[in-house]
Amino acid sequence: MRRLYLALPIFLRLLPVSCVSSNVSHAPSPKTSHSDPAPTPTASQSPTTFFHVTSGNNENYFFRDNTTSAQLLLTSPPPSNGSTNATSTSVPQRLVVALPAGNNGALVYFLPLPSGKGVTAPLSVELVNGTMKSTVADFGNKGIQADLRFSADATLGVTIVGAVRALRDYVEGAGTMHEIFNYTLLSHSSTEVRLHRQYINSTSTSSVPTQNSKHPQKPLPEIFKSVDLYISIPPGSSARLTVTPSNNGTFTPPKIDIVFPSHGATPTPDIGAHVRVKVLTNETSLVGFDSAKLFLTPEEASTDVVKGVLDALPGDVVNQVSFLTFQDKFTAGGWRFLTYFGRDSLIALRMLMPLLTPDAIEAALGAVIERANVTGALCHEETIGDYVSFVMFYFYVDLLLLPALSHYFLDLPQGQNRSAQFLSKPATLQNGTYGDIIDRSVPIASYNIQRALPFFLSATPSPSELLAFRPGQPVGNWRDSNEGTGYGPIPFDVNVALVPANLRALEALVSEGILSSSDLAKGIEGLGEGTLDLGTMASKWETEASGLFEVVVPGDVAEKRLEAFVQEVGLDASVLNSSVNGTGTPASGNVSFYALSLMQDGTPVEVLNSDLGFNLMYGTNVSAGFLGRVVDALTPYPRGLLTNIGMVVANPAYDSNSTNVKLLDRTAYHGTVVWSFQQALMAGGLARQLGFCTNATSVDINPQPSPEPAWCDDTDLVQQLQAAQTRLWKSIKGASENIYSEVWSYSFDNQTSMFSVADLAGLSPGGTESDAIQLWSYGFLGLIEPDS
Repeated sequence: MRRLYLALPIFLRLLPVSCVSSNVSHAPSPKTSHSDPAPTPTASQSPTTFFHVTSGNNENYFFRDNTTSAQLLLTSPPPSNGSTNATSTSVPQRLVVALPAGNNGALVYFLPLPSGKGVTAPLSVELVNGTMKSTVADFGNKGIQADLRFSADATLGVTIVGAVRALRDYVEGAGTMHEIFNYTLLSHSSTEVRLHRQYINSTSTSSVPTQNSKHPQKPLPEIFKSVDLYISIPPGSSARLTVTPSNNGTFTPPKIDIVFPSHGATPTPDIGAHVRVKVLTNETSLVGFDSAKLFLTPEEASTDVVKGVLDALPGDVVNQVSFLTFQDKFTAGGWRFLTYFGRDSLIALRMLMPLLTPDAIEAALGAVIERANVTGALCHEETIGDYVSFVMFYFYVDLLLLPALSHYFLDLPQGQNRSAQFLSKPATLQNGTYGDIIDRSVPIASYNIQRALPFFLSATPSPSELLAFRPGQPVGNWRDSNEGTGYGPIPFDVNVALVPANLRALEALVSEGILSSSDLAKGIEGLGEGTLDLGTMASKWETEASGLFEVVVPGDVAEKRLEAFVQEVGLDASVLNSSVNGTGTPASGNVSFYALSLMQDGTPVEVLNSDLGFNLMYGTNVSAGFLGRVVDALTPYPRGLLTNIGMVVANPAYDSNSTNVKLLDRTAYHGTVVWSFQQALMAGGLARQLGFCTNATSVDINPQPSPEPAWCDDTDLVQQLQAAQTRLWKSIKGASENIYSEVWSYSFDNQTSMFSVADLAGLSPGGTESDAIQLWSYGFLGLIEPDS
């Protein structure tokens, strides 16, 4: 963890953000605790959700009731000298509070405070059991409060109040913050401090009741949207606050100390050492899905397999998924992404859909459609609250929507005969119905056809006809860090998997009369009337796009690169001959794989990668050659992607550009690290493809292709795929406690030649960390391990 918390910088690196809008066995649960009691709900309330997850150095506490939803996180970063004593006299203790309402929150670094005698006691900060609960205040403010137990006197270091995106940018953006996000010290005393963040430019006129009023007041003009952090002393605590206001306005923070006079620098761990924190906002709180409305009941299951999975769903994990889902949108993960991400919602939905109720599925689909712009592009990350003034950002979310609609309406029992009702539903964020938004003058479907057309019409397609990131945007697929695709702007997954899958979905929706072929053809330049053949378009993409990403490395060159790579990244040479399951062997011929991306001139970024899984999950006509590449990839790292703690998402071992070895190493967000959802996508995709040829047991419901894939008659290939599937699941189970978190890295023991899980936050030079719960990682709930 970077130590950059000791002062309050005032400049923020402004990042482009997003779009504006108002025998069933499951992987074991992560480290989850329910020992901390939540407040008892009244008869008129839904049951309160409370759970605790440990992730790396973070203790994460989640709470939801009828008033609010919130996550509270306490971090004890390890000291930089390598000591295991996290309660040293110099290590800050971090508090994060995140509210989905407005995507607001607060970040505080508590620093050990020297006593009057110059003695600095070790500092630790813990949540007091049973104190996390919702709270309300005047003018529609709602939020969360909790009591914290301090082991010693402390002072506030860097403190940020407002948009979670601003908090995130500080933590992961070189520790800088623009002065516009500074808070105001609104009031202070020896028992309470109020730090206030008024939105940059947001006001509203509304009629709201005060905290103690039973009736609405008269309309209140220009109620300013805001976020408040209160630090106060609860009854019975001997703590006191000493505040020295700044003499430089908001440009310099006040000095705020927490002291315990009756105990000196080291209070005893009782009520005398407690401090209360509250974070409130007057943004509208979101209405959540409780688990009973989110997941089907076993009695509603359409197959015995689905029934068995629903019967076996772990209750604690169900609560985690429920925490991330709301009736108007799904959120991506906590704490960093407790807001709408269209890409994450649709990928998670694709894997979880067989288990979800129609209401939940349609809430997720509707949220995506609501956030379409006038060109037909769909929103990736919603920018709301205090960050609403910043830049819009669109990814290739639109290529995921129509496959989801097609799968729901045409393949799954929940969606049967519901398309007309769904498409006629009025939108709430823009004018018209969902159907109107899809079919308006530049419809989503036509928008995607238009982008696929140049490749289709070219006699000899080239990289220039493939889809690239939008102009001015350095990212655009799931690898949304600047270096995530090795700086290649033409991504493999989008072109090889998602474009043809989108065309196939369109073809199916048109065939069933849900969408109109004539309407789709309107306004598409270069396409004559009556010539819209979506199947032929899809076939060309399916058969020819992957070849443009082909990388071939001569066997002797590959071995030399592997040997150099092992030395460069600090692995023992024995890994070249070891295996997750069996024995690795040197390449006897050329090594072939698909590039992570292409540079603008078509040069491949020669990084072996996990994005093959998208084609397995979304593709219908996957070739034998492609499946052979999957088998090769699902071999032990560094020859392939599998370690004993999971599948890494990038492996630059074969890359002729050696700079990518550093660029995409174990410290990089999209480097040689394990993303749980990518494992689920690969495992689900393999099950889907094998299900086309064998009697493989699957939770998902996929219609059999007609005719059956030709490779089904290749017994050797089928057996190789099944062996790869077994290796993948063994790798996945090696880090089963992390299965629902976002991402993790590795450490390597040269004595045992084994990998172990490492917290990315402790390795990343930029401070990038992992969310404890991540929506698309719960895709594993929709999978079952095949019989070994």
